[in-house]
Amino acid sequence: MNNKFRYFPIAFVLSPYIQCMFKNVIFFLVLLALSGCSEKSPAGVLFESLSPSHSGITFSNQLTESATQSIATYEYFYNGAGVAAGDLDGDGLPELFFTGNMVPNKLYLNKGNFKFEDITESAGVAGKTSWTTGVSMADVNGDGLLDMYVCYSGPGTAQDR
Repeated sequence: MNNKFRYFPIAFVLSPYIQCMFKNVIFFLVLLALSGCSEKSPAGVLFESLSPSHSGITFSNQLTESATQSIATYEYFYNGAGVAAGDLDGDGLPELFFTGNMVPNKLYLNKGNFKFEDITESAGVAGKTSWTTGVSMADVNGDGLLDMYVCYSGPGTAQDR
């Protein structure tokens, strides 16, 4: 077989100057990758776990498998629901809206300092009993106020979803 092209290792093709620069770039990339492998951030802790008693957020998307509700009967059983954050009352603090699959949705009013109040009942947003697959907040109609869109899916009638 007559092969017109010959493949050479990169070291033979590049000039010594380019080879040196290439090695420096590789060294820099390895050093950059390893610098991100520290246990502590130089600026200190970035995130802190807050207890429900401190924050007031008690939502848990608890899934309970049964003979009729499981990964075997509904392939999206473990896909989860969703969470959206947005300033619904105009105070500059984002409220939190959690959607549940087998539990009611929850809306939490942000009181500041990582303290939230469950206002689901007064807002009337507990939702339907069908599977929730997501939520978003956006000003869809351009009136300057956030709109919440909750997506329902899964088994049941179209009316349930």
